[in-house]
Amino acid sequence: MATVRPFQGIRYDPQKVDLARVVAPPYDVISPRDQVRYYQQDPHNVVRLIAGEVRLSDNPEDNKYTRAAGFFTEWLRKGVLRREPGPCLYIYRHQFVDPGTGLTHSRRGILGVVELEPFGDGVLPHERTHARAKADRLSLTRAVEANLSPVFALYEDPRSAVGPIVVAAMARTPELSITGVDGDQHTIWSLSGAQPVKELAAVFSASRLYIADGHHRYETALNFRDKQRHEHPEAPPDAAFNYVLMLLVDVQDSGLIILPTHRVLHDLEGFDAPAFMRRLAAHHHVLPRADRAALLAAMNEPTPGHRIGLAFAQTSPSTLVGEGRGGGLPTFATVDIKRRPTRDPVSQLDVAVLHREVLEGEFGLQELLLEQERYVSYAREVDAVLDRVAAGEAQAAFLVRPPAVSDVVAVARAGQVMPQKSTYFYPKPASGIVFNPLDAAIRIAPT
Repeated sequence: MATVRPFQGIRYDPQKVDLARVVAPPYDVISPRDQVRYYQQDPHNVVRLIAGEVRLSDNPEDNKYTRAAGFFTEWLRKGVLRREPGPCLYIYRHQFVDPGTGLTHSRRGILGVVELEPFGDGVLPHERTHARAKADRLSLTRAVEANLSPVFALYEDPRSAVGPIVVAAMARTPELSITGVDGDQHTIWSLSGAQPVKELAAVFSASRLYIADGHHRYETALNFRDKQRHEHPEAPPDAAFNYVLMLLVDVQDSGLIILPTHRVLHDLEGFDAPAFMRRLAAHHHVLPRADRAALLAAMNEPTPGHRIGLAFAQTSPSTLVGEGRGGGLPTFATVDIKRRPTRDPVSQLDVAVLHREVLEGEFGLQELLLEQERYVSYAREVDAVLDRVAAGEAQAAFLVRPPAVSDVVAVARAGQVMPQKSTYFYPKPASGIVFNPLDAAIRIAPT
């Protein structure tokens, strides 16, 4: 179902830059503080391309998109970036530490270009996309005419045919091996032989691809393709803009880690924590937790149903219905919600239950308000979330447990999508390893 091809990419010249100082995560996990750090880290850091600074003087002729295009062109002219001598695929091994457990993991994937097709058959999403982010990425793609970061997708390989090909490639000297400033190790091998490339293409042609990360980048690539087809009607099907850069990882890879994304409630008029807790306790099992450590330990316990962690900004007198005693409103608590008998894979997710039973059911926060982040924001670092509550900067926090990789696949197969920001595949592949040029004159060779 998926058409995967080698491509003639563009890479940093290791003789001109320190590779460890020019790579960065994708734009959507770069905070304003990170952006400043990457800007200062190296004048050729990829952040200038993927997440350029916004200036008060910006105008249609001079803005973060035009500046990104200028940097890209200048770096090519000066040799900071160089075109690969020929098309190939890349093996990408990413070694990292799981921030939740402290354990070291290794994830292997294949970087190549994949023929674009609408979601729904060969390529399946699991999350919604939003217009603002797609408009931003389309403006950047049109300015630079290149994929600057890969879409991250999962494939199925029930016969384990890819493993031996990857292992053979990794026995050779890597093209690059760097340790980023965050400690992650990125190692790249090229793979260009006709036979292994053909064997890989055959495996992917029998598999669906499940988008793990990069839904906006994929839909942006579709929109860019459509615009290019309109502007270049003479371009053949193998024109580069008909493809998108992807990192393809086996759905069974042991290095696939999903971290939770928690919800933070703020600025909600009339929020009454004691009344809210009483309503929850009338329908579900609410249990106070002594402190932060007890709450986090409870979130790691196996439960037969759904569990949501709660933290509140203040305490006040209240009686928890179902607890059989009076007392002060706990700063921390968990709420256990029974599972409904259903075959709907989305309804099986803790985060979906949180949205249905609490954010919408209790507070009336519909999808549009959640997308606008007017009353609910999203954060991945649990300590930062709880610190905001403790400091009175948030009214409440709702902690969730992450879905499993199998949940992601099940939702995608069912043609459904999760609530926004339900998955965070950790870590995201680095930007700056290789770029995919999309000029209308470039052709993607068949395998």
